[in-house]
Amino acid sequence: MGADLLSATIALLSLSVCVLATLFVRERRGRAREVRRREDLSDGMVLRARNGRITDLSDAAAELPGAAPGAMLTDVIASAIGQRRDEVQTALARLIETGEPMHLLARRTAGGQCEVIGFPSGGESVLVLRDARLIAAELERAETALARRERSLSAGWYERETIATLLEIGATIAWHRTADGAVSWCAGQVRTEMGAVAAEQVVTFLGVRPPQREAADGIDRTRIEILPPGGIEPVSLSVVEVLKPDGRRFGFATDASNAVTAERTLSRFVQTMTETFAHLTVGLAIFDRNQKLALFNPALAQMLQLDPATLAARPTLSDLVDAMRRTRRIPETGDYHLWRRQLLGLFDDTEVVDYEDTWHLADGSSINVLARPHPHGSLAFVFDDVSERMRLEQNYRRSVDLRHATLNRLEEGLAVFGADGLLQFVNDAFHDIWGTDADSICAGMHAREVMRLCQGLTIETEVWRRVTGFITSDETRRALSARVTLGSSRILSARLAPLPGGASMVVFADITDSERIALALRERNEALEAVEEMRTAVLDQISHRLRTPLNTIFGFGQLLGDPRFGTLTPDQRDYADGILEASGQLLDTIDDVTELASLQLDPLHDEGADPPLAETLELTRQLLDKRAVEAGVVLATELPDAAIKLRCDAVRLRQIVFNMVAGAIQRSPSGTRILLSATEPQPGRVEIVVTERREAEIPLADFAEDGESLAFSVIRRMVVNEGGRFERRRGTRPSDAVSVCSFDRGAAEESPSRASHEARPQPLPLTR
Repeated sequence: MGADLLSATIALLSLSVCVLATLFVRERRGRAREVRRREDLSDGMVLRARNGRITDLSDAAAELPGAAPGAMLTDVIASAIGQRRDEVQTALARLIETGEPMHLLARRTAGGQCEVIGFPSGGESVLVLRDARLIAAELERAETALARRERSLSAGWYERETIATLLEIGATIAWHRTADGAVSWCAGQVRTEMGAVAAEQVVTFLGVRPPQREAADGIDRTRIEILPPGGIEPVSLSVVEVLKPDGRRFGFATDASNAVTAERTLSRFVQTMTETFAHLTVGLAIFDRNQKLALFNPALAQMLQLDPATLAARPTLSDLVDAMRRTRRIPETGDYHLWRRQLLGLFDDTEVVDYEDTWHLADGSSINVLARPHPHGSLAFVFDDVSERMRLEQNYRRSVDLRHATLNRLEEGLAVFGADGLLQFVNDAFHDIWGTDADSICAGMHAREVMRLCQGLTIETEVWRRVTGFITSDETRRALSARVTLGSSRILSARLAPLPGGASMVVFADITDSERIALALRERNEALEAVEEMRTAVLDQISHRLRTPLNTIFGFGQLLGDPRFGTLTPDQRDYADGILEASGQLLDTIDDVTELASLQLDPLHDEGADPPLAETLELTRQLLDKRAVEAGVVLATELPDAAIKLRCDAVRLRQIVFNMVAGAIQRSPSGTRILLSATEPQPGRVEIVVTERREAEIPLADFAEDGESLAFSVIRRMVVNEGGRFERRRGTRPSDAVSVCSFDRGAAEESPSRASHEARPQPLPLTR
């Protein structure tokens, strides 16, 4: 029991020692804290108060407004604190009432941050104001670090949340592999239309895949295809693995189906464009941002006369321009290097490039060069050979200039109006006729304005309404003509004609001289008609005056030879026969002269025109057919080929043929066959032949020139005047007589009668 008591006593003593030691340590710590607090507060303004009144203050606190022993602590603090005054007053009230410590930062009214510290001490309240600039800065740094830490924690949370969401929705597969290739973690799956690919399939595929060459940047990028469970087509995945220095690998895989589809589409598009560019006639060259040739078509090599292998080597634009200079496929410039720098300067800002120029080369060809922006800082050049187009344009301009010059050389005034009624062209003769100039009447004026100016110079008014209506009307138009008279008595003809596209052409011609000549010709024609009537009357009178005594002589000659009035001696019979024969010859001569004088011009042909032989022969047969029937003669014609032509006076030719046939009918006895024909025995020579086929032999005297009748003499002279020859000879039979009139075409053209006929003005055709 004693032992128990001893043990209890020892335990109690030990407990007492522990309690005393604890109290001693606590007191020492309190004193140490008090010493440290006083040391810390030694550089501040210290105020002691009891029941809210200041009992003591430090020297520094004496500077506060109203600070003095006995003053209310709350009043002094209210005047000393500016910012956060209410918070400080509230904390100070709790300190005074309950002894609750306070520690705040505030701004003094005198300026600057201060630290407000309050705590109870021995029934008093101690308040310390200390400069807090260093504390405020430290606090700001702490708050900044805290905010940064919070953002980092938030970013980490968002990162984990994002990765978890991506792995959950089936958009990404992620994994971690150790240095020896073992999979330490994998998650996620990729869902596509072809099926879902799990992370295990990807890491298994990567584990059995042959080792890949290590990338320079430590990131392995590749694309794999994996067949999903139950799938038909493989799924394309884009795989990225990051290699750490210790050999570990962090990787992820995403769906690459859209990228594969886009690449295939792009490949087909590039192939299609390549095939299209290959058939283009224009040269195409695309240079990348490094000024290297990235794409070209065959037409470029042909146009620039360069080897395709040179272009396939992807030369820079500078090298290509130098090669083009060697083949002389660039324009001649005074400073080649400056020109090349300007061309290369297009790459300074490719987004705003708008280059277009026409290169005129040394061989006469022209190339239109066009440069436009291309994606990713590239430039696309288009080379178009416009030589043919420029040649056509030049020819067109020359043609237009030639037409304008030709129209300006016309004597007629010409004006062309468009479908809108505006004047498009007017020539110089128009201004000369109307007395205008290019300022008063010019292109672009409306037809009404032009016609109003012209109307003021003429007598007629109705004509101009018709002209204006013709030009401005949309209805179907027909060409029309009119005549106007100027105030100066000049006469103009106006012709209007429609042109394609609704345009109209108006032509004015000065016909004053033509009208005067026409008037003179009409007067001369009337005079010639009067002369013709007088000539007909004279011929009738002469015929009457000659035939009347001749008929009397012929009648008395027949009476003398009539046996009923007495028998004549042979000499008397010869005298009477001589009278009758002379009378007959004189009557034939009178008939020939009358027929020759009364022969008129055929109204179907103009005087002096080239006569158609076949028509002339047929017309002669028709005129003399009745006379041949009365004489018991058969008249026939052999019409020549239409290609046989003769240049001579048509009137003279008809007179010649008429007299030849009429003489043959008069000479030939009954039963004779007369054939009228025309031949071309040799090139350039035409013969008109009249053949008389009689039943009895013709005596030689009929062919003697001294025995020719007056008709033969007239015919011969007319033929000679036309540059031809006339002869009369026997035919193939003794009973045939042939009259031949031959003409050489060159001689006929140079005949005196034709020359004199063409030299003098010809009268209008006469009609009876």
